[in-house]
Amino acid sequence: MTTDNNLYPSLSNLQTVCLKQNIPFASYRIPSETGITTLVQHRSFPEKLVLNEQLEQKSGFIIAPFCETKRHGSFLLNSDDIFHDDAIEPDYIEKLHENTRFKQTDKPVENEISTTRSVDFVQQVEDAKRAILHGDFHKVVLSKIRVELLDKDFQASSFFLHLCEKYPHAFVYIVQLPEVGCWIGATPEPLVLLEEGKVKTVSLAGTQLSTGEDIDSYLWSDKEIEEQGIVTGFVEKSLRAMHIEEYTLKGPENYQAANLIHLKTSFEFDQTALGNRLGDFLQTIHPTPSVGGLPKKEAFEFISTHEKHDRSYYTGYLGPLNIEQKSRLFVNLRCLQLLDKEFVLYSGAGITAASVAEREWEETDNKMMTMMNVMKIVNCK
Repeated sequence: MTTDNNLYPSLSNLQTVCLKQNIPFASYRIPSETGITTLVQHRSFPEKLVLNEQLEQKSGFIIAPFCETKRHGSFLLNSDDIFHDDAIEPDYIEKLHENTRFKQTDKPVENEISTTRSVDFVQQVEDAKRAILHGDFHKVVLSKIRVELLDKDFQASSFFLHLCEKYPHAFVYIVQLPEVGCWIGATPEPLVLLEEGKVKTVSLAGTQLSTGEDIDSYLWSDKEIEEQGIVTGFVEKSLRAMHIEEYTLKGPENYQAANLIHLKTSFEFDQTALGNRLGDFLQTIHPTPSVGGLPKKEAFEFISTHEKHDRSYYTGYLGPLNIEQKSRLFVNLRCLQLLDKEFVLYSGAGITAASVAEREWEETDNKMMTMMNVMKIVNCK
């Protein structure tokens, strides 16, 4: 697809108006597809979910945080209207201009200080390695943030379209909810896919910078193989906990996402085995060790006491729920949070006993380039 906003004038105008009026909306592009779907909820506020109960009876766009707190809950955008690509009438957009229902809701403002290399991140990695050697946990994922000023001519709609073009195999989205704020991303990692009677999930771990070589030529260190094995073992244990015994497993295999190469193992089983337990499955599998750690409780305690920033919806999950009889939920990676005059980048790295702090810092920098590479293109226009 082309990123020329003139070819998507109605979509771009719709997104711009919704952002200005703080109206709940979500636009997304499914991996390896070309169509853009947009959901708008202009009559009421999004629904706050409680333990993701009865998701099978709900439809819309869901967004959940890394961890449920009083500040960050899970929400469902119950769409009043759904649009495909640029098929949006001008009169509809004009009416949104007059909608002030959500205007007075305060937008989230947080994470104003970037993570420092030596004082914060490197020290946290060393602390994590000591805790692992002490037997506190097997793996923990540490994240960092980077706060940048927005270009005065930045257009979120243009940025979204450029992401769609540059990362055709990612789940690309822009979503705004009054209680959540605005997030934009191009994430490579499915959490749960439900379509055509099948349920799919993956374990994704290990990271290398792409050099343009054949995908099968990349080799992995013992640390990266161990990290991927930890995540795969967790998924298998989660399936057994849900009494899902029959599933197919493929991998591990090399997988390219944007400028990075990962190790991926895929799982698939019949939807009848899941039944009406999607909410329970999400509670069991999220957060996976690829974004949190293992064991979950001990890793989370380490994260909450060592990370100085609020992850908010980074490493949470989001996506369409029961839209056109499909649910496609993705881990919120390779993303940014859009504020009024700034944007906040997030990235993380899995820490094991074999981790080298400087290399983990470089890995998190490489992951941030997924967003920064496109930001540079947009700002040069």
